[in-house]
Amino acid sequence: MRRPRGGPFLVLLTAILVLAPPALAGRPAAGHAPHRPQTHTEPLRGVGPRAHTGLSGGSRAQSLNWSGYDVTGGPFTTVTATWVQPRVKNSGGAFTDAAFWVGLDGDSSDTVEQIGTEAYSEGQVGYDAWYEMYPDYPVTIGMSIHPGDVMTATVTWAKPSIFTLSLDNKTTGKSYSTSQLVSVPPALASAEVIAEAPSSGNDVVSLSDYTLCRFTGCAVDGQPIGSYDWTAIDMVTYSDRRLSVALPLDADGAGFGVTTDVTAPRTVARGADAWSHKPATVRFSATDRGAGVATTEYSTDAGVTWTAGTSLTIDAPSDHSADGVHKVLYRSSDRAGNVEKTQTCRVGIDTQPPTPLVHKRTTVASGGTARVQYAVLDPRPGSPSATVRIVIKDGRGVVVRRATVPRRKIQAVYVYRFRCDFARGVYVCIVSATDAAGNRGPAAAAGRLVVR
Repeated sequence: MRRPRGGPFLVLLTAILVLAPPALAGRPAAGHAPHRPQTHTEPLRGVGPRAHTGLSGGSRAQSLNWSGYDVTGGPFTTVTATWVQPRVKNSGGAFTDAAFWVGLDGDSSDTVEQIGTEAYSEGQVGYDAWYEMYPDYPVTIGMSIHPGDVMTATVTWAKPSIFTLSLDNKTTGKSYSTSQLVSVPPALASAEVIAEAPSSGNDVVSLSDYTLCRFTGCAVDGQPIGSYDWTAIDMVTYSDRRLSVALPLDADGAGFGVTTDVTAPRTVARGADAWSHKPATVRFSATDRGAGVATTEYSTDAGVTWTAGTSLTIDAPSDHSADGVHKVLYRSSDRAGNVEKTQTCRVGIDTQPPTPLVHKRTTVASGGTARVQYAVLDPRPGSPSATVRIVIKDGRGVVVRRATVPRRKIQAVYVYRFRCDFARGVYVCIVSATDAAGNRGPAAAAGRLVVR
């Protein structure tokens, strides 16, 4: 990365050719957000070193004011890109700004020759178009800009010192072009396609929340930016809080996204963390407050393979081969490229019924405390608990007592205690069980309760 050269260029802003209404100096006033400070889009303010991405020709860096892609190793003579003007959120009373542009220079040089659009908010949202021959202030272009407009911008240098800056609104059919003469030979060492938080004085303005902007047809000297020594740039604060992220290059090397959506979706799994004796379906529901959910995927083999989908059914074959706990990993990603941290849920399958047991004979004095011992057995693997129902009948088959005991652990012995006010005689204790998966025991155990 080249060192900045000393001293700013003196730039002679001489309009040679204008194909649209005359440019207006400074920022727009009437009809736009009030009290807007005069701002610059300016060279790269880096806060961290470039790190290799592992991809051929690629590195990633952090900046206080830029987010997007630039290429180095020029000289370069032309750069172009197309984008859809994003809609920004109203920030309320605070002034925010976001500029979308293409340009030459600015990375390790003191000038930037650039043209693009802008979206700002201060009580109301506004959009405009501009060009800038930094360090001079930007010049507003008399072109109406609206969210959803398809914009194409191009900056071209021609010897010995003329830059032609063009902006086409493909949606409205309006075009603008201007040629600017510079006083000294430019560096032409870099080319950029950028979303920027402009600066007011020495301070970077708060970035407008634009959610997602997609750049396509990004080319430098007629070649995709992915053909060069490119750097993906993320905009961060001094404390490394991400403000805007450059998404990976498209397969053609000529497209990418930048986004202020730096929060991953949140996915909820419904129908999980329970036991079932029949096929169990888990449904995944994801929400995202930014760019929107792109995909949801799950894995049943500890993350070795992933399947895209919003539901998963775990079979419950009658041969009991799927009995046990099935661990399911799941996650969602959004259109901004944020991937949710992998979450885990479990589904229990148990197709075998429990077997209740009761002590064959229990003796108690009338008016005393009866202690009926019982247990529930269940083949492993299977659900860990069962609901036990205890029914006591007299010699004529009349029910004299009922009790339900939920969540009794399998393979454990319990004692059911109650005050026995029954008349003397022999009673029958019937114990039945339904496990947590919904399997009912095939028959209830029966024991004798002798009251003396």
